[in-house]
Amino acid sequence: MHKVTQLLIDPDVLNHNTGIWIGGEVAYVTNWPLNSEGQPLLHLFSIDCNTLLQQHHILSSLPPDKYISVFSTYSASDYFLDQVTYTGDELEWKENILAGGTYVSVSSEPLTSVCPIQSIPLCGVGLTEIEIEEKDFPAFSFFSSMLPNGVNGISHLLEDYQFVCQIYSADFPNPYQDILGLSDANGYLLLRTGPASAQAPLDGIFFVQTA
Repeated sequence: MHKVTQLLIDPDVLNHNTGIWIGGEVAYVTNWPLNSEGQPLLHLFSIDCNTLLQQHHILSSLPPDKYISVFSTYSASDYFLDQVTYTGDELEWKENILAGGTYVSVSSEPLTSVCPIQSIPLCGVGLTEIEIEEKDFPAFSFFSSMLPNGVNGISHLLEDYQFVCQIYSADFPNPYQDILGLSDANGYLLLRTGPASAQAPLDGIFFVQTA
């Protein structure tokens, strides 16, 4: 058994700032990110690390004094899963992660920009600590310092990046439950643990995997 912090996405908890929120038109980024086709990415969620750490001390993988926003390619009508997936393949790394199919902004100042496209309706996030079995493949969103079962092909990243959280597509509000390409897809956020290098050029990585 080990403890994880489950995310409970709820449009009705906006008056309680837990330090993480879903969607909304404002994100912690200076210049709004674009994918390789020049399309603005969709803001998935943002984290005020200090606020979140004050409430949930088991979140050891979060860096203090940082502001994080996570973005992804999304289309309500066109297939896009192949643009956000990473399973350890070198071509996926170059064409999806490095080319901007997804994007993670990590900053020391809470500077924000406004989304140039229609955004996910702003949702608050409740947090609760639960225990899961070592053999479980959890189908929900949660923070954990341990890599969850079901993530494939990324052991090489763990020398430079720390797993932070799993985001489950179906947890998002309607009509965005396919926000990660399929309703049963998982998104994974990893943050760099040291200085930038050729092996770890990005402050953070977000990618999708699905069975």
